[in-house]
Amino acid sequence: MVKYNLAGFLVGNGATNWDFDVSPSFPQTAYDFNLIPMSLYNNYTNSGCKVWFNDFKPITGPPYCKDLWNQITTLTKDLNWYDLYRPVYAEGGLSAEDRIGKTVIGGVERTYRRGYTMREYTPWLNRPMPIEGEMEQVMGAPVSDYLNQVNVRAALHIGDEIQPWEECNGN
Repeated sequence: MVKYNLAGFLVGNGATNWDFDVSPSFPQTAYDFNLIPMSLYNNYTNSGCKVWFNDFKPITGPPYCKDLWNQITTLTKDLNWYDLYRPVYAEGGLSAEDRIGKTVIGGVERTYRRGYTMREYTPWLNRPMPIEGEMEQVMGAPVSDYLNQVNVRAALHIGDEIQPWEECNGN
């Protein structure tokens, strides 16, 4: 009997609780990946510093926590937080035409939207975003392409009656 480790096949966003995920957990992750020095990590954590995504809560800790956070983000600015093994996504974006992917499902060519923009991914955030129609950075296009490959759909037992996979629906 063949056993599979499906942990690598989970698809989704690891940020499930904004109080703990993303910014509050990043210093530990950066330290565990040897991206920041132990002295910076220890100073940050021993001071009780905590920073939240998009500053949706005030910084916790002494006033110098912001400086420590800036040091961490400066050392990691060229990294992709969603996948530390990949580079930061390119500036700019994909054109509307480049965002249309094609696959064959049940012998019929189907189209799907490749990747997602931050506007699509987090429409509920109250922050300035590019004006609709402007080029926006597109993330996750390779994941959309991968999950729509015929062999991947077959391996995951996705039937022909199921539509192509898209990162998010923009709603």
